[in-house]
Amino acid sequence: MAKVPAIPDIRHPEYLSRLKDWEKWRRVYCGGDEFVQHYLRKVSSRERTTDFKTRRELTPIPTFAKSAVNDVKNSIFQRMTDITRLGGSVSYQASVQGLNNGVDLRSSTMSSFIGQEILPELLVMSRIGVYVDMPALPLNASILEAANSHPYLYMYRVEDILSWSCRDVNDPDTYQSILLRDRCIDYDPNTYLALGEVERYRHLWINPETGRVNVQFYDVDAQPIDAKGNAAGPLELQLTSIPFVMFDIKQSVIEDVATHQIALLNLGSVDVAYALKANFPFYVEQHDLRGGSSHLLENNNPDSAAVAGSQQGRDEEITVGPVQGRKYDLKTDAPSFIHPSSEPLKASMELQEKLKEDIRLLVNLAVTNINPKMASAESKQLDQAGLESGLSYIGLVLESGERRIARFWAQYESAQSATVKYPERYSIKSDEERRKQAKDHAELKFKVPSTTFQKQIDRDIIDILLGSKVNIELLEKMKRESDASEYRTSDPEIITIDIENGLVSNELASKARGYPEGESEKAQKDRVERIKATAEAQGAGEVDGGLKNPGARGVPDLAAEPNQGSAEKDGKPQRGEGKSLSKGDDNE
Repeated sequence: MAKVPAIPDIRHPEYLSRLKDWEKWRRVYCGGDEFVQHYLRKVSSRERTTDFKTRRELTPIPTFAKSAVNDVKNSIFQRMTDITRLGGSVSYQASVQGLNNGVDLRSSTMSSFIGQEILPELLVMSRIGVYVDMPALPLNASILEAANSHPYLYMYRVEDILSWSCRDVNDPDTYQSILLRDRCIDYDPNTYLALGEVERYRHLWINPETGRVNVQFYDVDAQPIDAKGNAAGPLELQLTSIPFVMFDIKQSVIEDVATHQIALLNLGSVDVAYALKANFPFYVEQHDLRGGSSHLLENNNPDSAAVAGSQQGRDEEITVGPVQGRKYDLKTDAPSFIHPSSEPLKASMELQEKLKEDIRLLVNLAVTNINPKMASAESKQLDQAGLESGLSYIGLVLESGERRIARFWAQYESAQSATVKYPERYSIKSDEERRKQAKDHAELKFKVPSTTFQKQIDRDIIDILLGSKVNIELLEKMKRESDASEYRTSDPEIITIDIENGLVSNELASKARGYPEGESEKAQKDRVERIKATAEAQGAGEVDGGLKNPGARGVPDLAAEPNQGSAEKDGKPQRGEGKSLSKGDDNE
């Protein structure tokens, strides 16, 4: 019979099978010296250790996977201002806003805790745990201390979730037993300064006799202790469910790009070393090697051979410089400096650029395929709809996990659980990309003589520009206003052209530009008064009761030719002025 290990030594089979992957993903995302130390390799067995160490010190650290993941994270994080959290206890509502020391006793809001602590770990490691705890009050606690005491949260990295079992196989969140590893700071009792990090183990399980949660701590020697490190037995909590929430998206978004970044690390390292060494050209000089051969020396005299060899050795060590001459044989080319070819370096740099592009593409593709409904053959082709669907799926995972947190929070306080609602739509596109896509849609709007088509284009433009920035109620309001409008554009250039061509009334044009009702009539009266005042001011130029060249006098509305003023200013002949050409005059 196999020996039963101590509780701190127990590991779930999935933990053992995924541990190497988790370590790899974390190093790739975090980067730094540890990433270089672990994954930089020698070029070949011929590379000397001293050369390898020098190259390692000069190696640039690629962080393209982190950049791609952060783009995904920011696309979700920027929508967290639209999360609604309704109901729950007074302490819950205050804590989610960062009051009363916040949700983590570090003054964090719930959105910042989810966005800064949970979301990056979830994307990179595919899962992360959150424990909902309640501080123990001292026996002589005051009313104020009791009033300010509330549940709080802290997270467990996937490497610290050691083993688990569930009460219901269909509901993986109903844990029967779970083993966690705590990483605590050890403080000096006299100076209160940190001495280092220590590990302890937390085992929680549902007591089958009482139906309540029991917790037992262990030190690294598997000895049972309490939270303060003193020898103690298990503690019973007044809960019927283990207050642990697992966020899980099933797949890391950098699983397929981790090796890409390792390859970039080694390529970049070799390129830097190659560029540094090849930066110095070396001197070459033609030399007749036959002249130093012993069989050509007179009588094969060993002494002569030794002298020739010595001379040849001296010739290999020369002094070169701008003021140092060098003689060479009449039948040989002049000495010169040469350098290695840059083609291998260029090829390597092109490969690195391709790997960088692949990293971002594969991260986005991983987000697309995170959603089980989108993980089909069609979704292998990356498109914006699939990407937004993957972001929405991650949002649903966060929403589900936060709802469970709210439920445990309420159980601690015997209160009603809060309702949590996340945004339904997300986008990874930049503002510039959204504006370009909206502009492309707008150019197609009037290509089809269908009002329904044009209305749908307007709805699509609203979704493109604001679909990932405002809530769904406001989006629908904008779409209803667009559908109900009497006009299909508010572009001032188009409206101005249509007015000049007599295709639209001033009243409708004013409404399309967003001015209040009746503003066009006021503007028309003001325009008449302005024309009248200008004409009176220019009265000195009247001829036969009217202005001569009214366009040039600042009253273009009275001119027969609207561009009369500008043409006169440019010195060009006006219509009807100057010599009139007959049919044959245009050849003169």
